[in-house]
Amino acid sequence: MEPADLLDQHGIKPARLEAAPAPPARWETLARVQEMPPRSCVACGDPAATARVVRFAGAGSRWVDLCWDDGMVVRPRCRVPATLEGIAADLRAAAWEAGLPGASSLSFYPSFEAAVHGCRNGEEAR
Repeated sequence: MEPADLLDQHGIKPARLEAAPAPPARWETLARVQEMPPRSCVACGDPAATARVVRFAGAGSRWVDLCWDDGMVVRPRCRVPATLEGIAADLRAAAWEAGLPGASSLSFYPSFEAAVHGCRNGEEAR
């Protein structure tokens, strides 16, 4: 979810948020998160654990302070494949893009034990 979507979900208008430099220096963001007492999450009011600058059409760059839970909701998710087959397919594609010989038939050991015995997927022990 994008920060703008979270704010919209909670009925928060970007114009109500504090104006921010675009882009802020890293020290500005760190100082904001480390302030005592902590700022409040713009979505739920809990102590903020994260801060970022979001550019809104018509409102410009604004600080969006979020608690840990709301910060995790808007955090970009990892796009790594979840299965070994997916990871192997990505590695084959990268090998093919790099022009490595044998990229299309690249195979992997299904386990540590198979590697010890020299057995790739579908092969018999040596």
